[in-house]
Amino acid sequence: MIRKRREWEIKLHLLESIARSQRALASMLESAAEVTAAAGLPPTLLHEHIRALDRMQAALLRAATGTAWRPPKRGAPAPPWLRQGVRSVWREDGRGA
Repeated sequence: MIRKRREWEIKLHLLESIARSQRALASMLESAAEVTAAAGLPPTLLHEHIRALDRMQAALLRAATGTAWRPPKRGAPAPPWLRQGVRSVWREDGRGA
């Protein structure tokens, strides 16, 4: 049971770290926007800062969880992948009978 508790503690610390990272990212974005506006710099520069921070966050996600964020795709969802025995109750258009 101690091992399971330790695993949950590690996960909690990881989530706290990611939350701190998100707060820091928001602060960096606000600072970059203020500096860009005050200095009269082009908005494309701010866009590049945001893009760089986005890549950093994606790298953090991959390092922390082993997975990557993929943005949602638009379009019609595919029908569910079902075993042959279950598939007979689904119509050809992918909806339940």
